[in-house]
Order: sequence, then C-alpha cells, then structure tokens
Amino acid sequence: MHQKLIDEMSIADYRAMAGGEMYNWSPKEIESWIHTDGGIIGQDAAVKAAAITVYNHYEGRPSVSLFIGLTGSGKTEIWRTLQSDYGAQNIVIADASTLTAEGWKGGNKLSTIFRAMNSDARRKRVILVLDEADKIIEPVYGGSGTNYSEIVQNQLLRMCDHDTLFFGCDDGSGSGKPLIVDCTNVSVVMLGAFSKLYERKAADRKHIGFSFGQAENTQKTPIEITIEDLIAYGMRAELAGRINRIVCLDPLTIRDMARIGQAETERLSVVLGRPVKIPPDALIMIGRMALRKGLGARWVKSRIGQIIDEMIYDDPTAPEYVVEYEPPDAEARRQTECRTHTAENPSDISTEM
Repeated sequence: MHQKLIDEMSIADYRAMAGGEMYNWSPKEIESWIHTDGGIIGQDAAVKAAAITVYNHYEGRPSVSLFIGLTGSGKTEIWRTLQSDYGAQNIVIADASTLTAEGWKGGNKLSTIFRAMNSDARRKRVILVLDEADKIIEPVYGGSGTNYSEIVQNQLLRMCDHDTLFFGCDDGSGSGKPLIVDCTNVSVVMLGAFSKLYERKAADRKHIGFSFGQAENTQKTPIEITIEDLIAYGMRAELAGRINRIVCLDPLTIRDMARIGQAETERLSVVLGRPVKIPPDALIMIGRMALRKGLGARWVKSRIGQIIDEMIYDDPTAPEYVVEYEPPDAEARRQTECRTHTAENPSDISTEM
C-alpha cells in the first residue's frame, strides 16, 4: 500500500471534493448506484471493480486499474457516468491517444492534462481516467524514429508509482510556468480495447478448441488478458507491474443491447413527459444491428434517439410515441402473400383500363 494522506484533515478535504455523499458510501452502495441511477446495464464485474476503485480512492488508498473491453462494451460509459453524475470535481477523463501523435516534440504532454485542472488540490487527489490507453502501449514511431509510446510510458510509470512529476516551462503548454504535481494520492484508471491483443487471444483459444467454432460461445465467454500478455503487446514490464487490477469486460450480448434500449426508452419517456414505446422485437433488431456493426451501447441509444426525433418532427404534440415494428422480411412476405392470393383468386384482378 502506498503512503496514506498526510493527516485526517487532508482526508476530510479530499472526501469533500466529491460534492455529494458517495464519499461515505460502501463499495456495494456505489456499485448499486452505478447500476440504478447511473443506468449501466450488465458488466457486473467491471462495475464492482469501479466501485472498489472509487471507494479505496476516497479512503486514501490510490490504485492503478486497467479496464479492457472491445469497442462498445461500456468501459468508458461506466466512468463517464461516474464523472458526469457526481464526480466532475475529482474524476478527469482524458484521451490518451493524443499523447502519441506524430510530431510530438518530447515535452511532457501529461502536463496538459494536469494544467487543465482548476486547482492544485484537485491535481493531487484526482482519479485520472486515460481512455484509449492501448494507444500509448502500442509502439508509435515518429518520422525521426522516436518511439513516442515509450516516452509516454516513462511519464505514466512515474505517475503510477505515485511519484512527484515535474513539468518545465517548455512543455508546449505556452504557460511559461513550471508545474509540480504530487501524485501520492492520484488514482490511475486506464481504458482500452486492445483489439489486436483480443484477436490474437481469440485465435489462440480457437486453435486449442475452446471456442468450439461458435460465435455465440465466443460472445458469452470473456477473454482473459494477463500481465504477460500486456508486456508482450508492448507495455513496459515496470508499468505492468504497477497495475493493481485488470478487469476484462464481457462482450455485450443481444439481450444486453435490448435491455439498454429499453432503459433508453424509459429515460426518453421521462424527458419528453409522454410515453415512448418500442416493442421487444424492435429492440432486439436494434441490438443485432449494433453487434453486426461492431458498435455498442452508445449507438443503441443514439439510434433510438434518431427514431424518436423523426417521430417528433412529424408530430411534435403527439400524446405518445409508439414505434411500429416490422421484421426485415415483412415486404417480401407481403409480396409472397399477394402473389399467392392472386393465383388463388384470379377474378379479383381488375381488368378496368
């Protein structure tokens, strides 16, 4: 365990930064809130891990966590929900992929994240969520042959070591002022799809016979990613050794997608002040489309929003909005029925010119 906060007063100040009451909730209460008020469907293991991370953070036990899941699995949504609904003062979500851009001069780009925070207290007690973290693990070479990923990992290593970071005046921020950040109480959460690693692990599992050649079994069975896998992928061994918890999210199923869609219709009903109804078959079809496109929960919500927006456009004062569902082959069925009826009842064909 790393050094605790310096004194009881600093712990009280630290907890008060939550702006709400979650700082004195138990991990189970935080977990329940994420599922209910937060609206996160499924991903029980990931939600539990996020709740434990938040709880330990408020208790003065900062940690380093890695959440791995394919695009659309909900890893970012969990932390975005925590940030937007109660933790904007001490949960910061940053796009890690920008730290490996071609042309980066080698200045400490992590400084741009800390400089954007509005107080020294927040910098020292933040839960820093690095989205697209796999982009800073994969080797990324610039035109001069510099491996920017290695440079970023060096900085990240010090932060995950809860060390003190020194950012000079020439870090590219244009502030003209040095910055010192004590990371003793900073928690780091890395999120990433690690799609290439997933593909390799899936291929290995299929080769040894665990996937049974069935896509449905692959969807239901999460692929475990280990520290050794991360090192082979390109993560520095020293950095991998600082990770306290690796969470592999389950791929979302069609049933999960339908539940997410139903929750979105309920939310829209409240927002619009009138019923929004989408039949189960339609929700399942939207879920199938999301999986086929390789998209996730955000796409499901967006698609439902688009459908309802069209209905509002046509009739903004309707007492309710009900989506009429037709299966994909509905038109083909109608054509078949029409041809059958015509063949059986030729006298129904009008001969009028």
